[in-house]
Amino acid sequence: MNNNVKIFLAEDHKLVRDAWKMTIENNPSFTIVGESDSGIDALNFCSKNKVDVIIMDINLKDGTSIQFIKKMIDTIPNVNIVVVSMLNVYSIIKDLYNSGVNAFLTKNSSKEQLIEAINKAYNNEKYYSEEISKLLLERDNETINTLNTKEIKVIQFICEGLSNREISMNMKMSEKTIEGYKTKIFKKLKVFNNLGIYSFAQKNGLINSQ
Repeated sequence: MNNNVKIFLAEDHKLVRDAWKMTIENNPSFTIVGESDSGIDALNFCSKNKVDVIIMDINLKDGTSIQFIKKMIDTIPNVNIVVVSMLNVYSIIKDLYNSGVNAFLTKNSSKEQLIEAINKAYNNEKYYSEEISKLLLERDNETINTLNTKEIKVIQFICEGLSNREISMNMKMSEKTIEGYKTKIFKKLKVFNNLGIYSFAQKNGLINSQ
């Protein structure tokens, strides 16, 4: 069993922080050393004080983003981060995993999962809740593999909000050609509009999470 794991909480909703605290304080191996609703405050505190595990949401009061979490990983020595968030799309999870986040839970996770995630993070191991693991496994690689490079580029431009004309200018193709690509994309993804394309691209990591 881990002894005296020092934990910092970063979450902009006090009710959520209080729920985390009730779970953590019931475990004699854990000690909460600080809390904040601000990413900047969390970074400042954890840079100057001994913290073993940071439990945090992705979006805090000051607009904390995945890029900010990456900054914490880069600047705080031996940091271990457990993300607890309602954001559970593939691209976000993949980005966090690649950045070095130890654990990812949704806010539907149980108290037992939170405790397990803390222990895993403290031991520098990975832990992703069942819901998140299932999402990773459900990535539609079979469909993605049917898309060619140009079709993926069209998808990415659509997700940026570009019109057919703007996409044609960027790709140096006629609008008719772009319309042809879109028709094929709709068929392959089994969607009927740009919103369907965006939803597929976000879930399957074809676009950036920022």
